[in-house]
Amino acid sequence: MKKIIVLILLLIFSLSPVFAKEKIEMTQDGPGIYIFKIDTKKYGSKIKPYVSKTLTTPQKIYDDKCFDLVVNAGYFDVKNGKSVSYIVIDNELISDPKDNPELIESLKQEERLEKVLSRGELRILETKRHKLKFDIAYHNEPIEKKYKAKHVLQAGPILLPQMDLAQEGFVVYDEDMVKFQSADILKRRERTAIGLKGKYFYIVIFTKDNKVDAKEMRDYLLEKLKLDKALAFDGGLSTAINYKNISIGSLGKYQRRVKSFLIIER
Repeated sequence: MKKIIVLILLLIFSLSPVFAKEKIEMTQDGPGIYIFKIDTKKYGSKIKPYVSKTLTTPQKIYDDKCFDLVVNAGYFDVKNGKSVSYIVIDNELISDPKDNPELIESLKQEERLEKVLSRGELRILETKRHKLKFDIAYHNEPIEKKYKAKHVLQAGPILLPQMDLAQEGFVVYDEDMVKFQSADILKRRERTAIGLKGKYFYIVIFTKDNKVDAKEMRDYLLEKLKLDKALAFDGGLSTAINYKNISIGSLGKYQRRVKSFLIIER
């Protein structure tokens, strides 16, 4: 009889909201590093890109749409506010960098066009039976035949399993000397990254209290979190996230207005 009572109590506790495990696990690794972890097997369908009609902050999207989490994502053109990243939401192409002729012409002149267009992206793939698979790959890499791209969010560079800044057009070398860099990729800045490890999806924010360059960000995700794959999102002033009562921007609570986001629905 006692065993039955214990089992009933355990069942009640496991179903109670008070004792239920959080959908999003958040930890802070010292000053300036925030780690968000979500089980894609349970909550993968809640993760998706979001694109605003006009530039706005994660805080504004978080307040207006009542999402569980909102974080800055892809790159955008500061001159005209257009996205510089391929974005697919619910199988529909929402953002195409080729729709920005000024950008395309500029990249042609810099001889970086194909490299920028093929930068790394987060892919949330789906089978006919609605089974999801999370992946990080270059935009020009083919998708497995049994899957379709349900959601795609391009940014870059790919950090893991291997990082190649020149391949994605973030760095241009001239006889081993850095001739050009975009997104301050070689400088210590605030950073946003996402990663995959088994069934878990990670979001990692490096704030003004712990600035990192691309290599330091990659090393942290590999050595500290042991991630299998990882991708950088837009960083620097664009770095921002909202979750519960936490509002993080690149300069404390200040958040830059951006174009695209990754959100986790309630």
